[in-house]
Amino acid sequence: MVDIDTNFDRIRRGVWVGPNAAKPYVEWNDLSRVLTDLLQWARSPESRERFDEVMYNSLKLLLRTANSDVKNKVENLSKLTQRDVDTVTVTIIATANIIRLLRNSVVNLPRNQFLQVKTGLLDCILDSVYFYHDVGTKCHRVKHKIPYVLTYTPLCVEVIRAALQLTSNLCVGNHAVQGAVWNRLYPSMFTTLLNSIDKQVKNYVCSILFHCTAWNGSSALEEMINGDEGKEMIRLCIGLCQPPNCLEWAQLFVEGLICVERFINVFEICQNDNLVFTLLEVLSEKVKTSPSADKKQLFGELESAVPVTTFLFLAKLFAKNRQHIIDLATGVDVQEGEITVRILQILANVTGLHQHYTRITNNTPFLECVVKILNEINTKQPIKFDQPKGEVTPDGSFALRRELIRVITNMSCKNKTHQDKVRLLGGVHTVLNHCVVDQQNPYLPQWSIVALRMLMEDNLENQDIIRGLQSQNILNSEDMKKLGIEVAKMDGDKPRVAVVHPESEN
Repeated sequence: MVDIDTNFDRIRRGVWVGPNAAKPYVEWNDLSRVLTDLLQWARSPESRERFDEVMYNSLKLLLRTANSDVKNKVENLSKLTQRDVDTVTVTIIATANIIRLLRNSVVNLPRNQFLQVKTGLLDCILDSVYFYHDVGTKCHRVKHKIPYVLTYTPLCVEVIRAALQLTSNLCVGNHAVQGAVWNRLYPSMFTTLLNSIDKQVKNYVCSILFHCTAWNGSSALEEMINGDEGKEMIRLCIGLCQPPNCLEWAQLFVEGLICVERFINVFEICQNDNLVFTLLEVLSEKVKTSPSADKKQLFGELESAVPVTTFLFLAKLFAKNRQHIIDLATGVDVQEGEITVRILQILANVTGLHQHYTRITNNTPFLECVVKILNEINTKQPIKFDQPKGEVTPDGSFALRRELIRVITNMSCKNKTHQDKVRLLGGVHTVLNHCVVDQQNPYLPQWSIVALRMLMEDNLENQDIIRGLQSQNILNSEDMKKLGIEVAKMDGDKPRVAVVHPESEN
């Protein structure tokens, strides 16, 4: 039995094909078995070190010979004999294994990546993508007349998968390779593959797109953002972030666009349909999730955090569409309002990240907008009190009010300017009116209580508003007492409110 080292040397010396070949044709059955053994062997760092320019030239010749043999056989599918069918099957399997061997040989080894490009293997790999896509398409077209060709379709997909994965590996950190790949595949082949029924093919395409565009100054990114074909590709990738696909590399590609300050461009590309919700979900997930070490390494020169310009844009858009929130909170159905609500939820999260996004947390015009919206909602539809539990009906405005109060809470934290701004706009009294003990909507009063704490911290003027309220003997919960909160009634027959008594100095 021939050992693996011997088989490696035989391929390197061109025993199967080339001037040193033992036969004028390739025994694909024998070679396929050898390649299967080498695939696992090439996973070790020591084995990968043995690949050199001579070996890569031999593999390139094998790959071209395999493509040529398949091409000659499938030119007239109707005339294939059973032996031809078997030969083509084995040859395509061997082709996929050649590419997988090339893929395994470059893992964490830049020298081998360079040698594959130097020897022209990259062009050969991209030729294989086109060739086997055409073969698969041809087989699919005649499947009803020649049923046995259906065997080839999944095999062609295997070759394309392996070729795209290898191409993605070669693109990592290599702008020259990225440019060569982009010129060969953009836009038609990228678009065709993104519309493939195979999820792995689409995922590998998204990984190539990520490496080609997720860095500042990428000419490919500029071409993509400004061209109609590129915009359609972006839309396709965003769609692949949705169920049932939920492709990892599609999400990373969209995150990459966000990180290189292209969120506004992408938002405009997909704002007229439901894709904008998916874009906002990707953004929200990135904000909520701390980047892993692997993701930081993957993004390279990119900052893991979302650029603050993204949120400044959303804050302006929210202010522009403020009426959506008011209408929804007061019972008016607004179809476009769902996007504005999602933006509000994202901004409510972001304003709590003081260390990362000070430009948004210190954005006074945005705070003014939020306070005025809450004031108007409270004026049009005041909070109802003392309803018997059985008569309480769901109120969609509570969720919106809670998000608005979250923003006020976050932006008033240790910010005297914003605390004063809320008071001057009448926001302190509005927040007080939301501190209602309501078992049906527990989060609204909780956030309102926290908001009052933030508004009064080291702010005597705001504390004076609370002290000026005339409290009455009303039962208070232990949780409220711990926060220095007591429920009271205002003068006259006004609604119940929660009064905050600042803790006295020790």
